[in-house]
Amino acid sequence: MVAARRKLGYTLVELMIVVAILGIIVTAAPRLLNGIYRFTRMATARLEIQKNARAALSNINRGLRQAQASTVVIDQLSGMPPHSRITYDRYTPDGTIDRISYYQSGKALYLSADGAPGKKIADDLRYIAFTYPQSDNSYILSISITFERATYEGGAKALQMAVEKVRIMN
Repeated sequence: MVAARRKLGYTLVELMIVVAILGIIVTAAPRLLNGIYRFTRMATARLEIQKNARAALSNINRGLRQAQASTVVIDQLSGMPPHSRITYDRYTPDGTIDRISYYQSGKALYLSADGAPGKKIADDLRYIAFTYPQSDNSYILSISITFERATYEGGAKALQMAVEKVRIMN
């Protein structure tokens, strides 16, 4: 009777299968990791500009509600898009009047009070426009705002656009 031999080691076929599987994994891994990286950058950029858009619109909305409708002026800074600056007067709690201005300068949104240098309130601004949606009602303003951020190496860009109507209370 022949005694059963113990199997030691691996066969050549088993080793070739393992090498083939590892080759496929090593070939696909960089593409997979690059896709994950791009997705993460896009999602992060989208979340950040959505946060900027919400904060900017909330800030502008809050300020415009306190404006005196008869003092609202919509214009633009030199070299900026049309209708990208709004200036108005508002009453302060102590009875004085402040001159407030929201405007686009480059890719930033600024807030200026009483002619002081503007304070940056948002980055990555592509475009902002202040308009009157109804020509017969000077108490309703429309704000259109677009933010843009490059996500990776000049590739795709994340965009956020919002339009909001504001009723001036004074």
